[in-house]
Amino acid sequence: MSNHNKYLYMYLAISFGACWGIGLAYMLFGDILVPITGPLTLLHPLTIIALYSPSIAGLIAYYAMGGSKAVKGVFSKLIPRKQDLFWFPVLLGVVILFVLTMHYGSKFFGIPLPQMTYSIPDMFLIGLWNLIEETGLIGGIFGWIGFLLPFLQGKFKNNVTSSLLTGLIFGLWVLPGYVISSYETSTSYFLYVIQLMFFIWFQSYVFNATRGTLLFYLFTFWLTATGSRLQFYYFNAQVQILQVSFFLIAAIIMHFIYNKQKEKNNYELQMSPQFIQA
Repeated sequence: MSNHNKYLYMYLAISFGACWGIGLAYMLFGDILVPITGPLTLLHPLTIIALYSPSIAGLIAYYAMGGSKAVKGVFSKLIPRKQDLFWFPVLLGVVILFVLTMHYGSKFFGIPLPQMTYSIPDMFLIGLWNLIEETGLIGGIFGWIGFLLPFLQGKFKNNVTSSLLTGLIFGLWVLPGYVISSYETSTSYFLYVIQLMFFIWFQSYVFNATRGTLLFYLFTFWLTATGSRLQFYYFNAQVQILQVSFFLIAAIIMHFIYNKQKEKNNYELQMSPQFIQA
């Protein structure tokens, strides 16, 4: 595995180089760049490049590992196996419980709630648009989950350590977004990092149980990121505490379920690059 560390360094250099490079350029030379390109927003072309950099880096690393065959292999992991389709309703149920917990948890703890003004058709369209607007979803699927998680699982032979470290690195990567004021975030950076760590820990069990299928991560991340857009709750520091608690509990429950079902269902730790060949 030590011979493969160069691919890890390549991945980190490209993903962090693009995101932090663009972020630092605007922090240091914003007075020059903003009048030319405009302020960075989530739909700014340079922001989209930065947000897609993990997936770009992951695909480049896989190509360096095994050429076009490896790239084709990781793309094939978007397609779930027939026996894994039951995960869609399971994860949908988890997301519905998540949204209800955020909404009624906000009520219980006296956290302000937005006034719901959207009709059902509006919610449907906003949800679909969020799949496009939340560029970090596709931007990270071939990177954090498709490359880094299985790579670390190969190094540590443990999904808990690997997923928590993946979430931590993901959190460090997103730091420029919390520094650049034009994003106008009301969330806590520290809590966001913890959220990512616990969310990816939870997702690692689904990832390993489905032989590395990436679509389930995309599906779950998309829906959980859409709840606040649909005005069920605000995405702020107070709600983040609820989200951290929810996914910590969810990950612990999944840990026990996974270990209980592991031998019966032949669950295996998905490691890079072997998992893209399965």
